[in-house]
Amino acid sequence: MRETVADFEAKLPPDGLKTLGPYPLRQADTVDRFFGNWLTYLGWDNHLMFSAPLCVPLPPDLPFGALVRDVLPELFGEHPEFEQIDWQRAQWFNSNQRFYPDFGKSLEDHGFGHKTLIRFRTPALEGIRREIKSGQQAF
Repeated sequence: MRETVADFEAKLPPDGLKTLGPYPLRQADTVDRFFGNWLTYLGWDNHLMFSAPLCVPLPPDLPFGALVRDVLPELFGEHPEFEQIDWQRAQWFNSNQRFYPDFGKSLEDHGFGHKTLIRFRTPALEGIRREIKSGQQAF
């Protein structure tokens, strides 16, 4: 009789790993390794010049306004549409959950934590979705 997946999984140790000897799991990206900062993932929807959210260490007490004013231009400023962003119309998401930022409150005050994904959409600027003229590159 063939062993089922459930039978195999039932034999595994609680951590799910079957090893020949002790194998301590050590996460390399725990919050204690970033000198008080949180890893924060930042993504600009539909702008595929940046193929994935960018990850930066940020202090929990960083005001959201400073994130927009100081951090985002360093990360996304090379994009040809970046200077056109109307930040008052931008749509913000904590992972997939829509939120409305208070630019004076900190990341921590917004309920974010270590390894949070903050995404933003710019409705008037659609990056790769916009129509392009023949011979031009869309980002």
